[in-house]
Amino acid sequence: MSRCGPTSACLTSRYLTSKCLTTGTARWTRVAAAVVLLGVLPAVAPAQRPPPIIDMHLHAHSIADYGGGMPACSNRGPVEFPGVDPRTGIGFGAELVRCPASSLLEPAATDAALMEESIAMLVRYNIAAAVTTGTVERVSAWRAASGGRVVPATFFDLAGTTSPDSLRALVRRGEIAVFAEVGPQYDGATLDDPRFEPYLALAEELDVPIGIHLGEGPPGGSHTLGGSPYRARLGSPLQLEEVLVRHPRLRIWVMHYASPLVDEMIALLYSHPQVYVDIAANNWGFPRAHFYAQLRRLVDAGFASRIMWGSDQMIWPGAIAVAIETIQQAPFLTEPQKRAIFYDNAAGFLRLSEAEIARHHGRVSTPEP
Repeated sequence: MSRCGPTSACLTSRYLTSKCLTTGTARWTRVAAAVVLLGVLPAVAPAQRPPPIIDMHLHAHSIADYGGGMPACSNRGPVEFPGVDPRTGIGFGAELVRCPASSLLEPAATDAALMEESIAMLVRYNIAAAVTTGTVERVSAWRAASGGRVVPATFFDLAGTTSPDSLRALVRRGEIAVFAEVGPQYDGATLDDPRFEPYLALAEELDVPIGIHLGEGPPGGSHTLGGSPYRARLGSPLQLEEVLVRHPRLRIWVMHYASPLVDEMIALLYSHPQVYVDIAANNWGFPRAHFYAQLRRLVDAGFASRIMWGSDQMIWPGAIAVAIETIQQAPFLTEPQKRAIFYDNAAGFLRLSEAEIARHHGRVSTPEP
């Protein structure tokens, strides 16, 4: 049962945690946020539509995956990760993130509302394509409701949730186009583990992009994951080097840019120019100044053309709004750099056709079949 009061900061998932947790949550996932009044968003006329955006990191999940839902802190206010006395326990019920009540964001109320509100946000902000991961069945439902905006994705793991043969069949039937969010760090492993080799070979053979989670898990790490093998040291992007050497035609992007290991990420980007990154969740779930410093480090190092926008929206549709706002307000980014992050870089990585790009920009009236 939730212990969150009206002014407390609450624990969600990958990044932001505090003392608002629901007993019995079985598995930790990633963080997102919400906005108030999603159900009354005004329609946007075509003439007012903003330039298109590509979301490289959207989730189609269930409220039940998060114990019924809980609020989350956002970077619209100060975000603090306070210390915890180990005598009181580190885990569910500990205050691991603190923020003002004014920057708390609320989850969708039901699974139906989650899908409707998420798609409404895609429409409102002209997110023309959204790489969306989840169960095949749930992603298919979101895709059918999205008017062609959802790019379907699913993941593989060491538990054998999906076999190489089943993934091959899904790709051939057009039900899956991307393998993501692949999270070996949560399995206590790295992607160069030989057990992942059949999946990597398949992705290279079929030319299917892979999105890999590298970086921070929940505050408290394995303490809050109930004995999970998750370890911070397994977030190094340098684990990908042998993978990239063995599979030189593999398209891969590092979700969360392996934060906070930005210098290691820069080393990998420099040596392997086929690698891209996304900035999902970091662009709203950490102190904004901290995120800006990391993003500027990547840009100043010469990699502005390989940074892709994402929301990491899970059951909090408002994460999309905050993540967009954070880039729009970045004082060190030029307007062309913002457009590259929001759309151009991902369009290149995904190899969108000229016709798809023209349609996203409203230069053609025929919808995608």
